[in-house]
Amino acid sequence: MRPRKSAATGAAASLLVLSANPLGTALAAPGESPHVFGANVALATDYMFRGISQTNHGAAIQGGFDYEYSPYNLYAGVWTSNVDSSAKGYNGASMELDISVGWAPSWKNINFDLGYVRYQYPRTDTSTNNTDEYYLGLSYEIGKSYGLPGPFTPSYKAYYSDDFFGSGSSWYHDLSIEIPFILGFTLAGHYGWNRFDKATNNYADYSVGIATEYMGFGLDLSWVDRTDEGACSPPFQCGETAVFTLSKSF
Repeated sequence: MRPRKSAATGAAASLLVLSANPLGTALAAPGESPHVFGANVALATDYMFRGISQTNHGAAIQGGFDYEYSPYNLYAGVWTSNVDSSAKGYNGASMELDISVGWAPSWKNINFDLGYVRYQYPRTDTSTNNTDEYYLGLSYEIGKSYGLPGPFTPSYKAYYSDDFFGSGSSWYHDLSIEIPFILGFTLAGHYGWNRFDKATNNYADYSVGIATEYMGFGLDLSWVDRTDEGACSPPFQCGETAVFTLSKSF
């Protein structure tokens, strides 16, 4: 499990090219291929997903590949990360593999994202934790104002699963914002609400962070926390942690 920062989200972010055609799709320039491929790799001090560490507060090596068909803003991607194989929910699996597909059209300054993601755990002893999730997102680019060096982007995305890691149906509501800052830095804020069939399991997670790019590498430092930390079952660790990520996109 992870914060969507690759397959679905990464591909969607690259689809913000606007055009004059009424469907809001990005048309390839003459001689330019409509097929766009990308890759990403990251080293992180922790793998936090919705306020829960997936690596028992250990380091994570992550990476993925993305494909975009630009004429219709269609995308697909795969992403993987190591996870803590001792965690009960993984049942022996030491790797997470996410597969996603989606459609991310744009209209003026509004960006949409409709898609599906599969969380798969190879070599797990049970398939209960393999999960399907569907999502619908909306973001809006607000132009330069209040003395900011560039536009800032608030967004909302809703995720739904009919069986979230074997615990029944669930909804996840993600409210986020990115604000350009001085010297090429970007400030980011996030608030997520996890709503499960069993009301006693509901909780919120939140984070604040700052990111920049240096010599082609992405640098991100974030503070992650959540409510109801006592509900976390060992060896999963919850909230109150700083995460540093070094990434590179190709």
